[in-house]
Amino acid sequence: MKKTIIAGLLLLASAGLPCQAEILALTGTAVLYDPVGSSIGLPTPVTGEYDTEQARIEIDPWLFLGSYMNSQVELLNPGVHNHPEAGSITVGAGQLGGQIQTSWAVSNLTTYQVWDVIEYAGGMSFRAVDSDGDGVPGHAMITGPFPGFSLVYEFDVGESAPGVEVSLHVPGGTVQECNAIGGKEVSLSASASLKGGAELSSIDWVINGEAVGSGPSIQPFLALGSHAVQVTATTTGGHYDTATTTVNVRDTVRPDLAISFRDTRTGQAVTSVDGTGVSFIEVHLDASDVCDPAVAVLGVAKPVHAIVGGEVIKIQGKKQAVNLPTTAIEVSATATDASGNKQIDQSILPINQ
Repeated sequence: MKKTIIAGLLLLASAGLPCQAEILALTGTAVLYDPVGSSIGLPTPVTGEYDTEQARIEIDPWLFLGSYMNSQVELLNPGVHNHPEAGSITVGAGQLGGQIQTSWAVSNLTTYQVWDVIEYAGGMSFRAVDSDGDGVPGHAMITGPFPGFSLVYEFDVGESAPGVEVSLHVPGGTVQECNAIGGKEVSLSASASLKGGAELSSIDWVINGEAVGSGPSIQPFLALGSHAVQVTATTTGGHYDTATTTVNVRDTVRPDLAISFRDTRTGQAVTSVDGTGVSFIEVHLDASDVCDPAVAVLGVAKPVHAIVGGEVIKIQGKKQAVNLPTTAIEVSATATDASGNKQIDQSILPINQ
């Protein structure tokens, strides 16, 4: 314990903080990661105290899934440390570790964490590392209600470290409906939160690996499909933070389809054929779609004979011929857009004698 206290005091002294044993305030965030690295909810702001004499950290209670979490951290010097409920951990040179005891609801959690300690004028910053090499920040728990999950605390002691946190917003959601040929103009915005006296230098956007603009908001045209969106906020001091999301532009609306008939001699619309003369009728299959300029249309025309029952139909089986007067022409068609959405329509042109 004495070595831990001395290490903590040396860190404080080198960071420009008072080196006598005392209790220092800390501010930071807490987040629980699942085994594949997805956070359970957003990072939660936390406060607490760093007791330099006892080499302990007390995290104030914070609300998680309806119950409060209370954590006490015993700081660990570089070396290998073991605990029957937390396993083994290695704290590297220039790092500090922590054995974390947490109560939540009716459960007790024991886990480890290792931090890179970044010193700056007036304070220190504790930044989490992947101490068990599973690709997820923190150290996976092996007991308790969240096996395989990692409880991660990051915080500043003393004055806040200069830095920036950026968040990405997609008005309308990350799944959007196509509203123009081939895609949609999507609004993207970012907000940067500065701390420790940092000044914002730039906000830069990258979509699908290509730079697309800068500033707090952009409106790129995104084609149908999925797009990887990344925004990075950078301070004048070189600190930066990045946020990412995936925007999917889809087309779920059926194309419009209309069937009409026109007299080829007059060009006028025809709703029925009257009289005994010869008529030349052109069938129009008009299909359109807001996202697809070339909707595929396939139609079929067939003669129709209206019946009410009792009619006699002459069938010549040898010639495979049927004598059936035609009283109407029935046209049916299917329009299919590039996304596979289909619209079906049908129209009948009566033939009146």
